Amino acid sequence: MKQIDFIAELDFLTTDQSGRKSPAHSGYRPHIEFKNYPEYLTSGQQTYIGQEIAELGTKVKAEIAILGTEYFAKRLYENMEFKFCEGSRTIGYGKIIKIINADLKCDPKIKQELINLNLYPKDIIEKIKLIYGGLRADSKIISELQNLIISQNSLRSPRIIRSIIYLFTIRKINREKIFEMAKTDWRDILMNAEYDKNGNRIRDFNNEFGNEKIKPAANSGPKA
Repeated sequence: MKQIDFIAELDFLTTDQSGRKSPAHSGYRPHIEFKNYPEYLTSGQQTYIGQEIAELGTKVKAEIAILGTEYFAKRLYENMEFKFCEGSRTIGYGKIIKIINADLKCDPKIKQELINLNLYPKDIIEKIKLIYGGLRADSKIISELQNLIISQNSLRSPRIIRSIIYLFTIRKINREKIFEMAKTDWRDILMNAEYDKNGNRIRDFNNEFGNEKIKPAANSGPKA
């Protein structure tokens, strides 16, 4: 039995709209970029329902099988939009109308704003790109942080994520150690990022990057 991850409605662009030069046949496998997850491209095989050919400028329904399903575990939802591409050229747009692979379906009790780093305050992604941009590493870092916040409810906080990113800039602490620290006790992340060695709070990562420094007046540790 072939893999089917979800059923989608696809809207193919015409050639004049920068789409394909010829119709697509069932089995076509373009790249897919899901809305709000631009850092992770996958490919999705399209099996058209009730037809073998998708004419340009038309809408069709298709069964979609994607690669890298583990990355999208618990992240997809019905009516979620995506685009499908050949290289850098957008061929068309799609919308999920039914999820077949239950492992991919987002828990309806969890808000996307909590588990999607791209929906966090913009300064977070901007800081990652500033640190890693041009090294082809920013997408990897974003993916790792996405996995972290989906794994533990206690880590779904802009303050904690900013603290983790700040610790990335301290060379004596490697990334694996930081992630392990976060998973073990998030308060250790805040202590290392916001407090000096004397226990004085000198940063507040509730604030955006660039506005996090405070006067070292507070002496108490982070509150739960």
